[in-house]
Amino acid sequence: MKKLLLIWVFLLPIFGLAQIPTGYYDDAAGLTGLPLKTALYNIILGHTVITYNDLYGAYVTTDNLPTNKVWDMYSIRADGTANYWFTNSANNSDQCGSYSVEGDCYNREHSVPQSWFNEASPMVSDLFHVYPTDGKVNGQRGDLPFGEVGSVNWTSTNGSLRGTCATPGYTGNVFEPIDSFKGDFARTYFYMATRYQNVVAGWPANSTTCAVVFDGNGDLVFKPWYVTMLLSWCALDPVSIKEINRNNAVYALQDNRNPYIDHPEWILAIWGPTAGCDEPDFQSLVSVFPNPADENTIIRYATDERPENVYLCDLQGRVVYSGTDETTIETRNLPNGYYFLKFAFKNGVAEKEIVIMH
Repeated sequence: MKKLLLIWVFLLPIFGLAQIPTGYYDDAAGLTGLPLKTALYNIILGHTVITYNDLYGAYVTTDNLPTNKVWDMYSIRADGTANYWFTNSANNSDQCGSYSVEGDCYNREHSVPQSWFNEASPMVSDLFHVYPTDGKVNGQRGDLPFGEVGSVNWTSTNGSLRGTCATPGYTGNVFEPIDSFKGDFARTYFYMATRYQNVVAGWPANSTTCAVVFDGNGDLVFKPWYVTMLLSWCALDPVSIKEINRNNAVYALQDNRNPYIDHPEWILAIWGPTAGCDEPDFQSLVSVFPNPADENTIIRYATDERPENVYLCDLQGRVVYSGTDETTIETRNLPNGYYFLKFAFKNGVAEKEIVIMH
């Protein structure tokens, strides 16, 4: 198909467009760590199951471009161009079928491979992780884990890679999507770890590739090396309007949401380095807003007690700002991503996770 250039204004990361039903997350208010994850599990479980055969029809609303083409994260490049486009409809000739090269057809990609959960329902047709993608690229990935590739043995036309893993913790083959969509897949994995926390502990027994990612329990679910990578992908590629719109469209069909698109700060609250380990007395002394922050973040203290030091740290623990008794911190020159605000009081420490989003 002819190359087509689109203006992806909806790729810009904008918060506040999510159509979260009033009271939807009330049961998660004030929680952190595993209690927060369990509360979210109870909120999003029992969704309306879309059949596997109905997924193509669902994609017409969940993964549609303004040109009625398929939003395929394995073929669209970061600049919005692609070598080919698939027509998006409930029943058309662009659906696989057989394929031999990229651009032949699109099919239903299980971002969490279906072999990992024995093709069981409702996972097999959960729209939050089953995306429309090019059949050839989907086949090249197979059931490989997502990861960061060191030595490349195959490259798709949009720059997705297959090859040996470069991330410490695993040396086998992995599949790496382009940077523009890494956050999409990472937040998908956090959704799956939450929605299926009651069964995910059994998945590693089904697949050797699953066993390099999942640790065999329903709590934090992932092995440490994988959590580190997923957190970095979320910071690299924050929530976009594309994800927000898809979250709303899937909610209209399944009656549940991906909480980590609505509230990306909850990822750190559950899987961050200090998740669930905060001192509650000192935590209550400070609040920060707006969150996500753009030009600056404002700090409010609940009492006259003030911290001796305030630090703003990135995900790698590097201090990007420090001061004392701060009430406003400029964030306009900092890259988008997740950060920690640490408050060192005389007798204890408080920590707040914030997202910087320009």
